[in-house]
Amino acid sequence: MVLSLIILLICEGLVLLFAAYLVWSLISKTPFYPSRVSKLNKNYLDGKIFIPKTARFIDLGSGDGRIVLWAADKVSYAEGIEFNPFLSLFSKLILFIRGFSGKTKIMNKNFYNHNYSNYDIAYMYIFPEHMGIIKDKLLKEMPKGSSIITNTFQIPGLDPDERHDRFFIYKVK
Repeated sequence: MVLSLIILLICEGLVLLFAAYLVWSLISKTPFYPSRVSKLNKNYLDGKIFIPKTARFIDLGSGDGRIVLWAADKVSYAEGIEFNPFLSLFSKLILFIRGFSGKTKIMNKNFYNHNYSNYDIAYMYIFPEHMGIIKDKLLKEMPKGSSIITNTFQIPGLDPDERHDRFFIYKVK
């Protein structure tokens, strides 16, 4: 009887957390659409997307951290910025469990308020309306020669330097 009550309370708690997550996503206009790591990895392995081992990588809108986890295996340091506190916590937990907490960092914050001067690669799978706002900041702050990789959506007002499948690559000049 006590065990079934505990299980019921845990299930209700999970339902409430999920409801809070849905409300947060609606209010913040930041829905979670996960990137397909397999597509990114295929382009990386085929040599279409070049990511140096010494690169500092950041994922804007990192969601559940799957791209940060993928990058952590390929670069010296990988970070993610996620506005949704539930996804930030989840991705920190996953990175810790997988043993990558020493070479990764997830920040729960608005990516408009971050300094990008230390990154060689910025990855984004976000709506074009957000890209249009963040593009000037990235182009101004990221070092010359660094890359911005977008998934599915092009950065409004910019022509990509390369395109591979659903990925658009922009070089900071």
